Amino acid sequence: MTRHLEDHITFLEMFINNVNTLTAKLLKDLQNEYGISVEQSNVLAMLNNESMTISQITEKQGVNKAAVSRRISKLLDAGLVVLEKPNANIDQRLKFITLSKKGKSYMEKRKTLINDIAMDFTKDFSSEDLDQVRHVLEVINYRMTNYSSKLS
Repeated sequence: MTRHLEDHITFLEMFINNVNTLTAKLLKDLQNEYGISVEQSNVLAMLNNESMTISQITEKQGVNKAAVSRRISKLLDAGLVVLEKPNANIDQRLKFITLSKKGKSYMEKRKTLINDIAMDFTKDFSSEDLDQVRHVLEVINYRMTNYSSKLS
């Protein structure tokens, strides 16, 4: 059983690397069009679902605060994000970073590129196959999230 699991883990590592490589290649032209780096693109992807503070982005990216601050500064200069102050009930020192209209446009183009390739890769899969894969990935994601929260 252990050897079988090790084979799956090795495959998963290779799969994740392949996804990252393909994503980098797919997004290279779009990133160049917007004048941003891979790391800045990843920040925009994080902000696609919710506004975040620099501290939250730092924690999710696993890098130092200075690096994230530089990324945010460049994204602000490019007009891809804006700073929002919270409402009166929240600590006023906190500033939330959110996507600007231009940042949302970038994310729409990014999503289209990724969706197109995903559709091509899965065009011969049945709905049941896709549902089964999603279910397994959701279980793994849930467990990773729980494990990650214990490390914080």
